Amino acid sequence: MSFATPHVAFLKDLENYLPLGTLTLPSDGESVLGAHWDEYYPKAIHGSSARAKNEVRDIHKSVWALLCLGWLRTFARRHPQNHSLVQIRVYVLPSDVGGRYVERSVKDWEHVKKLIKYLDVSAEGWEGTEDLKRPKDDLFGHELRPEDNDSLFYIFNTLPSPRPSSVVSCPYSSHAISSLLDNTENVPGLQTELYAYQRRSAAAMIQREAQPTRTLDPRLDETNGPTGGKYLYDRTTGAIFRYARFYEEAKGGILAETMGLGKTLICLAAILATKGHWPQIPPQYPLEGRQLRPRVGSLMDMAAAAANQERIPWRSHFQRTSSQGDDFDNCRRVLEQNVPSYTIPAPETRRSRRPTTEQPGRVVGLCATTLVVVPLNLFSHWRNEIAAHVEEGNLNVFYADSNEVVMPSARELQLYDIILLTKARFEEEMSLTSSLKNRCTCTETVRCYCSAPSNVPYSSPLANLHFLRIIVDEGHDFSSFGRKNNAVFALQKLHVDRRWIVSGTPSSGLLGIEASTATLETLSRVGDRDSLLVKEILESRRSRGADMRLEPSVRKAAFVQERKDLEKLGSIVEDFLDLRPWANGKGGDDVASWKQYVLPNEHGQRKPHSLRKVLESLVIRHRLEDVETDIKLPPLYNRTVYLEPRWHDKLSLNLFIMNLAVNAVTSERTDQDYMFHPKNRASLNQLITNLRNSGFYWTAFTKEEVSKSIEVSGKYLQNKSASEVGKEGLDNLRDGDFDYLRRAIHMGETVLDCPSWRAFSTAHELGLYIDDFPEEARKDWSLTTHTPGEPLVTGAPQMSKAQSFIDTHLYASNPASGLDVLGKSTMDKLWQSVQTKPSKTRRDENNTVSALHSHQERRSAPVSTSIQKPRTMGKRTISRAKPSSSSRKTSSQDICEPRTNDQAAIPSIQPQRLKSALKSSATMQAIHPVEPSSILSKTRLSGTASAKLSYLLDRITVLHESEKILIFYEGDNIAFYIAQTLELLGIQFLIYTGSLSALRKNAYITTFNTTETFRILLMDVHQAAHGLHIAAASRVFFVNPVWQPTVEAQAIKRAHRIGQKRPVYVETLVLKDTLEDQMLRRRKNMSAQEHHKAEKSLLDDDVMEKVIKDADFIPLLPEERKNIRNQMAPLQNPQNLFGRLRAGVAHFHDPDKDLIFPQGMPLPSRKRKVGENGMIDANGSLGSKQVKVAFGI
Repeated sequence: MSFATPHVAFLKDLENYLPLGTLTLPSDGESVLGAHWDEYYPKAIHGSSARAKNEVRDIHKSVWALLCLGWLRTFARRHPQNHSLVQIRVYVLPSDVGGRYVERSVKDWEHVKKLIKYLDVSAEGWEGTEDLKRPKDDLFGHELRPEDNDSLFYIFNTLPSPRPSSVVSCPYSSHAISSLLDNTENVPGLQTELYAYQRRSAAAMIQREAQPTRTLDPRLDETNGPTGGKYLYDRTTGAIFRYARFYEEAKGGILAETMGLGKTLICLAAILATKGHWPQIPPQYPLEGRQLRPRVGSLMDMAAAAANQERIPWRSHFQRTSSQGDDFDNCRRVLEQNVPSYTIPAPETRRSRRPTTEQPGRVVGLCATTLVVVPLNLFSHWRNEIAAHVEEGNLNVFYADSNEVVMPSARELQLYDIILLTKARFEEEMSLTSSLKNRCTCTETVRCYCSAPSNVPYSSPLANLHFLRIIVDEGHDFSSFGRKNNAVFALQKLHVDRRWIVSGTPSSGLLGIEASTATLETLSRVGDRDSLLVKEILESRRSRGADMRLEPSVRKAAFVQERKDLEKLGSIVEDFLDLRPWANGKGGDDVASWKQYVLPNEHGQRKPHSLRKVLESLVIRHRLEDVETDIKLPPLYNRTVYLEPRWHDKLSLNLFIMNLAVNAVTSERTDQDYMFHPKNRASLNQLITNLRNSGFYWTAFTKEEVSKSIEVSGKYLQNKSASEVGKEGLDNLRDGDFDYLRRAIHMGETVLDCPSWRAFSTAHELGLYIDDFPEEARKDWSLTTHTPGEPLVTGAPQMSKAQSFIDTHLYASNPASGLDVLGKSTMDKLWQSVQTKPSKTRRDENNTVSALHSHQERRSAPVSTSIQKPRTMGKRTISRAKPSSSSRKTSSQDICEPRTNDQAAIPSIQPQRLKSALKSSATMQAIHPVEPSSILSKTRLSGTASAKLSYLLDRITVLHESEKILIFYEGDNIAFYIAQTLELLGIQFLIYTGSLSALRKNAYITTFNTTETFRILLMDVHQAAHGLHIAAASRVFFVNPVWQPTVEAQAIKRAHRIGQKRPVYVETLVLKDTLEDQMLRRRKNMSAQEHHKAEKSLLDDDVMEKVIKDADFIPLLPEERKNIRNQMAPLQNPQNLFGRLRAGVAHFHDPDKDLIFPQGMPLPSRKRKVGENGMIDANGSLGSKQVKVAFGI
């Protein structure tokens, strides 16, 4: 009779163990083994070589450790093919078996990991029939498959398109999915016909919400044992399991359809299809609502309670009956009063001898509402989309775009289908230190303004509801791996059943293929050609950077970027989607670390887990070819326009090259004096940014700076003769450096010898060239000494004043009378203002010059990187033919942030803060009251000092009346230069820049898209990647080539998207044979990995750094030096300067009245001081204030 304890009996039962594999090792010479299997406890394991001895030492250590723990059993016999070998069968106790008998430790599973590396897991090895000469089959032999090296870009763009099915357990969700997939009928309440791919995406969203797929624990791999059985193995910890563990996928995910393909409409379709659906009650909380009534309820009350407890979506039913003329208001009211709820028990209090009062739990009401959280700049977009696509009365929406909107009570919120919040309001709503105030207890109105206790901390009604779903547009901002931001903290206080992030680019690596195709230069688009192009791009970017032919620094940059992308994805998975097992709480035995299991190691090596499976479980996205079978966007034409640089373009670019040349030679390319020294990287980056901006126009160099560079260079040449090259101390000089320096001196002298450059630089004005200006006033308006027969050289602000003067005297007998007096006064004030502010080098103006070594001045010339923010002007645009009592004269500086009546009338312009310049008036017909015989009718703008500006003006004047135009820039000063000339031509525009408030950004986009008032939108290209919809524009211009292709693609897709009715034409302006030309050519030839490495700065690209170091001067033509007409960039279509009045009525005194602000938001009010001639500046005085901003080195 056996008296074995259960513990011993369990360990002796081999059925509790799993066959793991075999070891084939040399016999130890002591054990006598036969042809049959015997339990084996080897005292030592021997090897035949030094390497084998090290391996078997590890095996012996792991085997004995596991045997002692009771985790392992081993059986051995003499190998049937070679009697000098021992064949050992290894059985392992799974981690999920025998927990009551054997203690488990994650640390001890490391022994299993080490042992498995040496096991033969094949069936032949188990039977002893294997070929002893071939390599053994092990679990790690195929750890990484070829496809595991695919880049995130490739995986993201080859995810399978959704194929939803209506076969789900919930009948209401099944019906909703069927209604979406039925192409013969539209979704109830939706007045817009959906494309097929949009139907599939919305249906896939509901399918995931209603019946999330149960998937194998992503930490485990299913593995075949040597006897044919299956087990599960955790490659990271070494744990082995007999039974599969499953987790539900998220009730939600990431809607990542391509930019511009209607993600907002897809969300609205899903909301309408599930209108009135109820969230699931968490299983750990009891359902309220079945408590005893104080008296017997009515049959209607009991029926309403039962319907709600069964979560019947009655809202959509009553919506249909109401549309048919049937009124069930009483039924609806009773149902609304019997909404189910559940109770979250109060936390347990510490035991105490003192009597304590039991704390009541918190009651949470179910809410069939979708909470939509958006950035403020997308708030109007959502509001407009709801109005455009949803039939009136089908969705009850509550809007809260600011802290001024009072949040209704929880009971009132349950009546809404959508609660649309800005991200800022959402964070403030759930903040512990919220500045919001509690509303009163009355329920008479949603927006209640009764007094409420101010000493009680704000308690958001959102926290007392369990919402059906939350949708966060551009929700990649929620990702902050390793730390939690305010949005995440706010989300954790909510009760939400279904969670969605809407973003076409969840991270930098998860970018659609359209981003690459949009930036390619094409003159025409053909379907087959595009298909081949897509395949070519995908294959070219398939490798994730493991290609050993790439430079190590490039491969490292690719790995670093991939890790950042996966970190952001992990934050979405853990903090937003709350997806198990990754969101398992810290502590305990089942913690799953995203970092440990998914992120590549420090060498960029991926873990053997399929990223494709992870993304497939999270992302809803159609492949590009599947979308194109359902919809054809208008054609996209993208071309690069190469322009010949004109005189002042060459001077500006050559001045930067001169400064770099002088610095390189005189510093002898050593120490921190040298601009390319690593410690000067930040300053050098700013210099390169300014150099790129100078390809449009530049006035920041001063005569003093140029003279100083010439002086330093001359002294250096006097001290060092060419014959000394190669001697001690000059090893860093190159052949030709002295000639390079002499040419730099000559370039500086040429610049100083140019009267127009001196004038533009001193006055910091945009140079304009005017033909046939009234002769008697010409010399009074000229910035240079005027020569008869040549164009008048002047500035845009000066011409704005002259234009305003003539326009106000058009019907006088001699409109030009007094123009000379005004010109003399204007120019006197200009030169006086320049003289009262003596020029200084930017070394004195900006402390950031300390980035260079303090003794640089002794050895090398100063490097100026100042920029000058040009002034903008106001101009009368009222027509005498149709006068208005509200006629105005405005300055683009009028447009500033919203402010209350008690604030200052006009704020001063702050450094590095660009206010939007906008002209107002409705679209009007231009009239020209100037007599044809008058010299004023012949006065015209013939050219500018910028080749790009002249080309842009020619294109705008031809296109703006029939098409809206989107102009992208990369420097605020460029926007002002364009604004000045557009004002002269009377063309309305808006400038969208980062310094604007979110409210004003919102208003600009809405106004541009929905009205005809403004035909031009100038936008900082780095503001164009945040979900903006600007399909009103069909012409897109980049005034400078963009270094990052993804930024350029995002900008293009603002216009080329669903809703666009016209072909989209994109033009990138490039000065031929300049640094920006070389930059663009280099960008087109770079690999994806090289782009990742140089994403932040083109100096991170070794090729471009060398190009800049070796930059040479742009040749100046002899005919340009003295002939002013040859110096200007001529307009192909010269524009009349005077008499550009417009007929129509506009809001002349307050340009904000031409803007569309969100409903419920008060219009920003400002008091303005308007001068006699219509000029308004930041201080309310005549003229426009010049703002000088030094971006220093």
